[in-house]
Amino acid sequence: MRTETEIHPQASAKAGLGTGLAPARRDPSTLIRRRGLASAAIARCLGLLALFVSSTGAEANPYQDYAAACRAQIGEIPAFSCADGVTIPVTINGVEPAGYTPGMTCDRPSLLPNGPESDGQCVPGSRILDLSTEDKQISVMCRQKHIRPADSLYFDEIDIIAHNPASGATCWFQASAVSASHIDGTTIPSPTDPASSTFFNAPQAVVHDGCGTCHDNDPFMYSPFVGQVWDHVPVNPFGLYFHVDTPGLGFDTWPTTHIAPRDSTCTGCHRIGVHETCGQLTDWATARALIPGADPRGASYPLSHSMPPFHGLTERAWDTINTAAVDDIAACCLDPTQTFCNAKPIPRGE
Repeated sequence: MRTETEIHPQASAKAGLGTGLAPARRDPSTLIRRRGLASAAIARCLGLLALFVSSTGAEANPYQDYAAACRAQIGEIPAFSCADGVTIPVTINGVEPAGYTPGMTCDRPSLLPNGPESDGQCVPGSRILDLSTEDKQISVMCRQKHIRPADSLYFDEIDIIAHNPASGATCWFQASAVSASHIDGTTIPSPTDPASSTFFNAPQAVVHDGCGTCHDNDPFMYSPFVGQVWDHVPVNPFGLYFHVDTPGLGFDTWPTTHIAPRDSTCTGCHRIGVHETCGQLTDWATARALIPGADPRGASYPLSHSMPPFHGLTERAWDTINTAAVDDIAACCLDPTQTFCNAKPIPRGE
């Protein structure tokens, strides 16, 4: 919000600077009259602002504006309960253990960092919920970052992705627990309800969190962690895609350019974007980097090579089929302007 600035008559003696000439003296009555006029002008502006606010009923609310834009371009997102979601397994050597401890490793850790105050990347109890209908795709994750009883409906974060496959319009909503607290997942309000602005994070905070820098190719992203319940996640790997935005938020600054090297085995099933999917995420999916929190089984073939999903190849066959394509993706990630990378904006509707 801009701050008000006082209006003062400016000295008109600039021509005398450096010449030894003193500025001309002013009639005090003239200064008083000018200040009076300035004060009256400010009062009129403030009066008009008050009239505008009273006529609209409230000052501008970025959350409500964003929710209205999402409602218009995608549709209503219903209220829901995390209890209706399917739990994502956390296994060690293919088996869910009798108990969990902070900082433990596991077969398929969560890729999204849970943060230094969490219990690590292998926290059980996160749930996935598919709220999709015939004309919109909606995926919800009720995320656990701290170890709780298996039947707990207390969560640390609620993440919602809503997508209109006909136009590509995509919206992002998030609710985060205050430190050392939790979110009761029994009843989560509709994020497109204007009254939900007190429950969900401000859209500016969601932009700052940068969800779209990882989801740079598609609204719904595969990972070994979420892939365990992949039949509960909507997919649209080559569909239209853009981020709904309202003035001053910045969702439209998230990257939506993809690369498509010719005859690449890496882009036969999905797009690869120029930010995270061509970089860190490709490295994790092809064992060029170890996923944080992975146990020895998760760090070894075949779990270490999560792309393509469920490939069933021997390690030698995987290398023969995919290594050159991964090299191309890495080169394009460093410089997408190379001709063979065929970089282009992801198609969008209106």
